[in-house]
Amino acid sequence: MFTEDKNNKHAVPAINQEEWNIRYDILKHSLWIFAKCLLCLDVFWYIVLVGGGYAPIFTTLKEIAIAPAVLLLSAGAFQACYGYFKLPLSDYTIQILLNVAVTLIITSDRWTHSLQAVCILPMIFGLIIGNPRLIDLQVAISAAMMIVQFLAIEMESTAQWKGSMLLNLSGIVFDIVLMARLILQIRKYTQMLNTQTTIDSLTRLFNHEAFYTELDKQLSEFQEAAKPLSILIADIDNFKKVNDTFGHAYGDKVLRVLAGIFSEESSDKCFVARYGGEEFAMIMELNQSDAITKAETIRKCFEQKKIPTENGVINSFTISIGIAFYHPKYKTSSQFFQKADEALYKAKAGGKNRVCV
Repeated sequence: MFTEDKNNKHAVPAINQEEWNIRYDILKHSLWIFAKCLLCLDVFWYIVLVGGGYAPIFTTLKEIAIAPAVLLLSAGAFQACYGYFKLPLSDYTIQILLNVAVTLIITSDRWTHSLQAVCILPMIFGLIIGNPRLIDLQVAISAAMMIVQFLAIEMESTAQWKGSMLLNLSGIVFDIVLMARLILQIRKYTQMLNTQTTIDSLTRLFNHEAFYTELDKQLSEFQEAAKPLSILIADIDNFKKVNDTFGHAYGDKVLRVLAGIFSEESSDKCFVARYGGEEFAMIMELNQSDAITKAETIRKCFEQKKIPTENGVINSFTISIGIAFYHPKYKTSSQFFQKADEALYKAKAGGKNRVCV
């Protein structure tokens, strides 16, 4: 997810809006999970303490509601601020906010007596983003939190409450439910992040990196079991003129139309990706005849598409396609792809709007 800066290997690059949204999502839901779980536990203990005659009603209500109230206000304020200001949440910002949330929980709740488990949430997030310096710092912070919270419990609790089976059991159940909810939320985060790193945001096809990962996998399988394997590369003819004449928004619309055609023509034997810019690529487990037929179908279908502008002007465009068929002499995926690229160049040089092998 991160790339290293040439001048500072520890520098963290700016993140885009989609990444901000993912970070916002996990932090927002984590705060609400904290608040709801703690509120449920405090309601339980309020019933026990007041119903059992251990404490006065209003004093207990005031003391037991502090932690959930603080967290509910924090979660609500964070959600409102993000929605209004579109907060740019870097990884360090998220770690700070998660630590603040955990600190609020363990310092403002006096009835749970078993909240050390929540201290590991920021550490889990640090492990996910894979920043070594941040992980080391968070381990130290989480360890300090757990020690301080344990000592506070020992000093505040009476002998009666220290030995209470009900208190200990409720703390265990709370920790299990809370961690299960958080794990599900973190899993959702990692799935979203994985999708973001392999899917092109404009066309929703696989991206350049995913293409080469799949191509390496296909070449490996080809060595084990002989099967037809080919690469198709398509490039929109004169696409620069499209952007210069009609604007980039219209150019994006043209790209999405072509991406839709590739999606419609794909199958379980075809892997489609946006290779970059106006170039699309397809890995096909098809013989030579079927691969050429597939390429011609895509070319003709795109040529026949009528794509209107905002002013009502109807345009149609063409693509050039290059195809390469695998041969054992190709030792790497790059060599294989280079042959398809050469075929695409031939199609461009030969007048465009054609398929070359």
